[in-house]
Amino acid sequence: MLRGANVAIVGGGRFCFKLLRFFIEQDLAPQKPTIIGVADIRPDAAGMVYARSQGIYTATDYSELCRFDQLQVILEITNDPDLAAAIQKIKPKHVHLIDHFQARYLWDTIQVESLQLSVSQAFQENKHDPLAVERLFQQSFECFEKIICRRNNRSREIELALIENQRTQSQIIQGSTIPTFVINKAHIVTHWNKALEKMSGWSSEEIVGTNRQWAPFWERERPTMADVILDQTDEAEIRSLYGSQWRASALIEGACEAEIFFPQVGEEGRWLWFTAAPLKLPDGTIVGAIETLWDKTEDKKAEEERERLREQYVKSEEKYRSLFNNDPNPIFIVARDTLQVLDINDRVRECYGYGRGELEGMSFLQLGTPQDGDIRNGIVQLPIGQSILFSKRRHYRKNGTPFFVNINVSDARYGESDVLIATTTDITETVEKETQLIQASKMTTLGVMAAGMAHEINQPLNVIQICADFFLKMLDKGQSIQEDDLRAMAHDISANVERASGIIKHVRDFARQSEVLKSKINLNDPIADVFKVLGHQIKNHRIEMILDFAPDLPPIMGDHNRLEQVFINLVSNAIDAMDEKAEQPEHKSMTKRLRIRTYAENANVVAAVEDNGIGMSPEVQKKLFEPFFTTKQVGKGTGLGVSISYGIIKDYDGRIDIESRAGEGTVFILTFPVAGR
Repeated sequence: MLRGANVAIVGGGRFCFKLLRFFIEQDLAPQKPTIIGVADIRPDAAGMVYARSQGIYTATDYSELCRFDQLQVILEITNDPDLAAAIQKIKPKHVHLIDHFQARYLWDTIQVESLQLSVSQAFQENKHDPLAVERLFQQSFECFEKIICRRNNRSREIELALIENQRTQSQIIQGSTIPTFVINKAHIVTHWNKALEKMSGWSSEEIVGTNRQWAPFWERERPTMADVILDQTDEAEIRSLYGSQWRASALIEGACEAEIFFPQVGEEGRWLWFTAAPLKLPDGTIVGAIETLWDKTEDKKAEEERERLREQYVKSEEKYRSLFNNDPNPIFIVARDTLQVLDINDRVRECYGYGRGELEGMSFLQLGTPQDGDIRNGIVQLPIGQSILFSKRRHYRKNGTPFFVNINVSDARYGESDVLIATTTDITETVEKETQLIQASKMTTLGVMAAGMAHEINQPLNVIQICADFFLKMLDKGQSIQEDDLRAMAHDISANVERASGIIKHVRDFARQSEVLKSKINLNDPIADVFKVLGHQIKNHRIEMILDFAPDLPPIMGDHNRLEQVFINLVSNAIDAMDEKAEQPEHKSMTKRLRIRTYAENANVVAAVEDNGIGMSPEVQKKLFEPFFTTKQVGKGTGLGVSISYGIIKDYDGRIDIESRAGEGTVFILTFPVAGR
């Protein structure tokens, strides 16, 4: 191939230097090749320096050699195992490539041919000189011995390198934690590593050297993925073996991968993900295949568990949503930190008139009265895992219509967030009925106290009447009235008109229907107004009245009108209790005494209503707050006064306690929280 050819050499080292000197200095014409260029990445390499000294073209990029039109052969004599394949891709088609393996054989051949030519010429010249002929043969034998020795050494180096390479590959495969096996071109297993022994339950002694690589995985003989790769099986047949569970590898050219459940592997079968790839020589020839396997059973179980949990979550979500939407009361999911509405059930839309999109992002507090600050305070201070009830609070529908609700707020988890679940119950009808009942109780109280109020009004009317009679008498006599007398009587008339007007106004205010509203009030004020209604009755019953009001009493949240009714009920009951005791013979001469005391205690305001009347037994005390329970005679009481009072006190977050002993008297103790606490 080299005889008379135009040759370019890739690799300018010492071997190149020897070749160049041989081709240039030896007389091989007409068989001598023409060296047209040398390439090496090292410009100072021995062959590159010698080539330049002989006027031969040199380059550091071997691709430049391919530009010579007269080029016929490229001689690659480097130690790079991948360079020949790279040159093969870029060289012109008509150019032959001799790689460094072939070049070594070629060098030996050239030397033998050169020696043969030299010996032949010398033999012709010295054929009559036996000693000279003997020397020629000795030189030839020495030359052949060097070539044979060099080839043997090279073969031994290659063999040792291959053995070391195989040993290294075997150690890598055996030491890998990934189950792996290798088959050669004859489908015989050459490697079956420890990880695969452990996973499959089959030892390497049972498998290596056989073609039974299928046995640990299948009941009957069939190709493994490594066999499929080695035989370059078409897609149709692969599909018949693995169905739709296989695919070409996106990472390794010519490799395939699949995931299948193998019932033969392990006690209960295993899900295995496996990849098989071809083993190729540098020229692309397939000489075997390697297959790696990953046990995906736990991942598969985890995936199935995730799917089961997802389905369970979906069902739970559907169940939750069904319960959530079918609850008879409106339910709000509220962000704990911002109090913004996150979710609502269908009842919210029906009751409030808002759509989900309209409420999401709105503060829950916007549904109620802006002044109702204790809801915000109660929610902010709500302990984790606890709930709180806000009773009789006013909310507004989308169209502005007010209605009354009880609000129950509970701390909860909603997904990954801390939230509040607020449930509202429409109690408008109940509040209206309570208001009507309270109003009826007021009217009953006013009816009972009518005589006393008439007396209170008659007193100023009598003063006015006396003054009017005096004016008429003086006019009939034709006498004048002194200016001082006239001014004094005018003042009396004005003062008594104002007094009567005040009594009538108070009765009218008391009689009006009050709403469940709260404002800051001084508890002394509704107690003091009680005596505008009951003052005359207390005098008529000869009761010693003691009022012990604390000055500078902190305000509470309540309604003046309703609290006045509470104290009217308690004072009226106290009057009846003292009268009942005074009717007993042994207590005819008793001094009836009613004491009302107010004071602040810790964060509360307290009012104590104490009488020395008939008192109550423990049995009566247990039933006292039940509607329609009374100890009075028929026609003298409805049994609603204390029950109504109890409900009013609860509306203002208050508490009522009783201290009583039969025959000694009773103390009603009312406790209210200070406003803002």
